[in-house]
Amino acid sequence: MWSFYSSRAFVILVVIANVSATLPFGNRNGESVLSSGLGAGGRRNNPRLPVSPEAYMSSPEIIIYRGYPVELHTVLTEDGYLLGIHRIPYGRTAISRQKGPKRPVFLQHGLLNSDADWLINPTDRALAFILADRGYDVWLGNARGNAYSKRHVKLDVNEEEFWDFSWDEIGRYDIPACINYVLRKTGSRKLTYIGHSMGTAVFWVAMITNPELNNKIEVMMALAPAASVANVKSFVRLSAAFVDPIESFLRLIRTRAFLPNTGIHRRIREVFCERTLKEATLCRNLIFLIAGADPHNFNITALPVISGHNPSGTSVRTVSQFAKSFNLGQTFTRYDYGPQGNFEHYGQGVPPEYDLNLVTAPVYLFWGENDLLTTPEDVAWLASKLPNLKASIRVDYPLFNHWDFLWSVNVNELLYNRLLTLLPPPYYTETSHNIALPINVTRIARG
Repeated sequence: MWSFYSSRAFVILVVIANVSATLPFGNRNGESVLSSGLGAGGRRNNPRLPVSPEAYMSSPEIIIYRGYPVELHTVLTEDGYLLGIHRIPYGRTAISRQKGPKRPVFLQHGLLNSDADWLINPTDRALAFILADRGYDVWLGNARGNAYSKRHVKLDVNEEEFWDFSWDEIGRYDIPACINYVLRKTGSRKLTYIGHSMGTAVFWVAMITNPELNNKIEVMMALAPAASVANVKSFVRLSAAFVDPIESFLRLIRTRAFLPNTGIHRRIREVFCERTLKEATLCRNLIFLIAGADPHNFNITALPVISGHNPSGTSVRTVSQFAKSFNLGQTFTRYDYGPQGNFEHYGQGVPPEYDLNLVTAPVYLFWGENDLLTTPEDVAWLASKLPNLKASIRVDYPLFNHWDFLWSVNVNELLYNRLLTLLPPPYYTETSHNIALPINVTRIARG
């Protein structure tokens, strides 16, 4: 009996990670069109999906392919991780090339994802490109353990110690290191932070554990904000009851990286999700079961590109922390090691709560009514805890789900147009109290 339920729970966790992303692409603007009629080797009632070269590109390659400049930077964290982050210093518009100091915007991805999530929608609906074209200095973060952040000054990626982290360490070390690096490189005193899902959770941790950072945030835009996950409606919550034996089993079989975007994981997605319309529809429906159904806002022909970049890998502990948080109820705590482990790490039997009252940076929350992972109830709880909340904004569309924040067909009309009006202007003025120093430009590649 235990074997049956633990196996089912393991499959559910794998599905969670394997689906941490899905949607739109094809030409140099990211647009794609479904093969019609008899696609190459396909039947009229089950056409082949279009194949985009972006499915096999890295994030910098996608940026160049779309005609934008890109810089590659490496950020050293306090505990020795080397994070690969990417910069789009300007866009393809004339306004983005104006002289003068720009405001930096830092974008942070969610669980099992990478900065590619901000790029793979069509160019006019991908937030990173939209911001660059408006004149912002765009920086794209990558958390430790994903495809772009698998290095350490001492540890090898194949060592178990390398993967001994949860979102606590991402928030405590990665986010502060990235924020300070961007400000140092740009000469700005503050930046705008935009996070999706776990990208918001690690922001709260960063502000709480490094409170001086609050004064370095001009505004924080939280998309599908995560803290408490007590009211998750997705069926993945069924795995929470078995998270401890699952985690123990994965350690027993020496699982280090959880669903990296390499080898057999990538091949499985190619075979079962990326070939024909019927296969893609089945995978899409599974995604809907996890994150919320919104078929009219989902470009199914984009699935091969999304699947090509997701999941991007993380540690077992980072994934299990979400399940453990569900078990703990309406709270936002550090990683739960179990009673004995908690005493060893924290000196108490339960993990300590994060004090969200210490997040004093100005925050906007954006949430979807149909988001099964970061639910309206949990967002309301979070909103009640933030002392400098500017607004909690429901996206005005009843089917808006967890992935619509990134890849909705109508994401501009439903979300980004509103978000852009709440950002500070892209260029500093002479009267600004936050005038930037000259920008320290490193290496730029152009398409």
